[in-house]
Amino acid sequence: MVTVIFNTVINFYLFVLAIIILIVICNILIKRKIINIDKQGKKYFFGVTFPLIVNAFFLINYVTGMNPIQETYCFRCMVSEVGSVRSHQKGKTTYIYLSGNAYEYSYMTRSFWIDYKRMLFKNQVIYTFERGIFGLKIRKDFEFVFNEKCLEK
Repeated sequence: MVTVIFNTVINFYLFVLAIIILIVICNILIKRKIINIDKQGKKYFFGVTFPLIVNAFFLINYVTGMNPIQETYCFRCMVSEVGSVRSHQKGKTTYIYLSGNAYEYSYMTRSFWIDYKRMLFKNQVIYTFERGIFGLKIRKDFEFVFNEKCLEK
């Protein structure tokens, strides 16, 4: 279920803010007894029911995606440094920077939980996006390719 949310193109900060606002609103509605949680309790509501509702929203948007479009971007991989003073290593990650700083605040769109070898010697990504019933853009597919024109940038 987490991958459905990660494949939705949303501003990360806006997503976190929306979740916080929803939690505050739910707390107010619970205190005013508009949302009845007597049987399940607050911990169960916020630990199970609330995440289920959020995930269902994104799942419905994902499943109802239509009108696929492709977008192509040159990319470069982020370099990450790990270790301590004595042992220090530097290496590329599967998090990418897109040309034109596209999807700057949508971290999930630029992150790939894949084997780095699929990206090796590639410099262009071709996304396939769809729009769900709630109007949110969904990353349905991606492909890494090599393009000489991306070397010039």
